[in-house]
Amino acid sequence: MFVCPMFKRIMLTSLGWLALCLACRATNTVAVDLTIRPETHSFSCRYTLTARSPAALTRLALNLNKQLRVESVSGPHLRAQTARLFYDGFQKDTLRQLTLDFTGARRQQTLTIQYSGQLPKRFYTDSLAELTPYANWLPNLPDREYEPVRYRLTVHVPPAYQVVSTHPPRRTRSGYYEFAGTAPNIEITAIAARYFTRLASAAPGLAVVLYKANQSATAADSLLLRQARRIITYQNQIIGRRDPIRQFTFLLPGTNRNAGGLLDNAAVITYPDFDTRDPAELLILAHEISHKWWGYGTWNDYNNWLNEGFAVYSGLLYLRAAGDTASFRQGLAKRRASAATAPAVLNFDVRQGTYATFRQVMYDKPTIILYELHQRLGDAPFFRILTATAAARISTTQAFLELVERETNRETRDWLALQLST
Repeated sequence: MFVCPMFKRIMLTSLGWLALCLACRATNTVAVDLTIRPETHSFSCRYTLTARSPAALTRLALNLNKQLRVESVSGPHLRAQTARLFYDGFQKDTLRQLTLDFTGARRQQTLTIQYSGQLPKRFYTDSLAELTPYANWLPNLPDREYEPVRYRLTVHVPPAYQVVSTHPPRRTRSGYYEFAGTAPNIEITAIAARYFTRLASAAPGLAVVLYKANQSATAADSLLLRQARRIITYQNQIIGRRDPIRQFTFLLPGTNRNAGGLLDNAAVITYPDFDTRDPAELLILAHEISHKWWGYGTWNDYNNWLNEGFAVYSGLLYLRAAGDTASFRQGLAKRRASAATAPAVLNFDVRQGTYATFRQVMYDKPTIILYELHQRLGDAPFFRILTATAAARISTTQAFLELVERETNRETRDWLALQLST
């Protein structure tokens, strides 16, 4: 989702539910009890997962950042546990995997992990701690990081600090904040700072809120809010007709690292000088907002083009709709030049090759393919495909090809499959 860095969403992953649609899997629940110590850039956490499955569970695996110190693992039916380090070729990092065996086969298993750690560099300042998806601070089911869970997040901080998340707290008192909602496990978020400046823009059917850490709001922040309303209004029309954005939250920690959109109607923008008067940064904003819809494709295999290619083209479409046809054309030309030397999208191995090649295949080439599909069909049919794809939460290329055939015809599906295969 960014200039979306590869570690986007650490990114972290979502392959296991390719074979199992959300409708077929009972929703897991997560309780996170988090203590943040901003002045030492450290935290401790008690993470309780209740995993549910149509089939009986006898074993679960969880991946964790290898830097985290696991202090205990417990559960009412936990029989044994093992741990191993392994190299994840997509994240280009070594992770720790816990394998947990249970007594008896049950459709619901509960376990609790207590752990602690230091925040990575660029996720803190002397008066801020940023625990967002990119900090890789939570345990995750392998390849199911973006599978939605029902969560309850309680956060403890020193009394001099405040905490924000993707939604307002349900309860708060000095040093204590409680949040709840439904979101991908990896997106559970807490940012602690001395204070937050809050800007809000509300109108019937749409509320947009911005939280800026440890600084006063600027004219650029007010402009960001206005531009976001325009982008959301436009994208609701061409993408979100069946699943519109009604509220959106921007978190501005000022850690100067990246920008990333979340499925949970939020975006984290860390650049302290972010200014949407620059067309490139306006494109980033539109790209990240669109990740509210474009985030269901598996992030660690070639289906990630359904996230990034769609988000890039959605951002470019907004520039065109806003009247900046020059930036729209320049953006297309840049990506067309990159796509010319890119391998095929279909079956591309994201664990091999360089990050530059990854960007070519997951971002640039799909953008051009979507543009050509748009040109082939025209506005109304193409926007119907965007709307239907978003509403169906399409996660695989095969499912997208089938949707295109339903919305158009077999000839268009075959044309699209060829573009993705060459």
